[in-house]
Amino acid sequence: MRNVKRNRMQRISDKPPKNLNEIPSPDEAVLNLLSRSNADLSSERTVYFYLYFHTEEKSRMAEMKLRELGFTIETLEPSGKKEWLCLIYKNVIPNSATLTSIRKKLEHIANKFDGNYDGWETGLDANEAEGLC
Repeated sequence: MRNVKRNRMQRISDKPPKNLNEIPSPDEAVLNLLSRSNADLSSERTVYFYLYFHTEEKSRMAEMKLRELGFTIETLEPSGKKEWLCLIYKNVIPNSATLTSIRKKLEHIANKFDGNYDGWETGLDANEAEGLC
């Protein structure tokens, strides 16, 4: 699942940046892609966040903290990879400030329990998806 997401991220930019200051943050890169697809970023949508942990114990400890923050979590056993996935989702208005705030919280929890935060994604409705073609 991670490789698919990274491959999509690599296609976001139409032209290479002239300098490193022009490279958007990962959150801004996805927001730019959504904006180009005419996604309605002014209303709430379900956003999915990915955290990976080496053990079930660590993933369950992180899960308790995440629930305290109001996230819905689905913890999935490893398949193929040897890491437990905490698939977290929440309805938010996707904007840079909100996603940066969530990213900081999730990175902190991931680090606390020896895990790894691997970004976020959201779906598009049929009309929005047409903008990607």
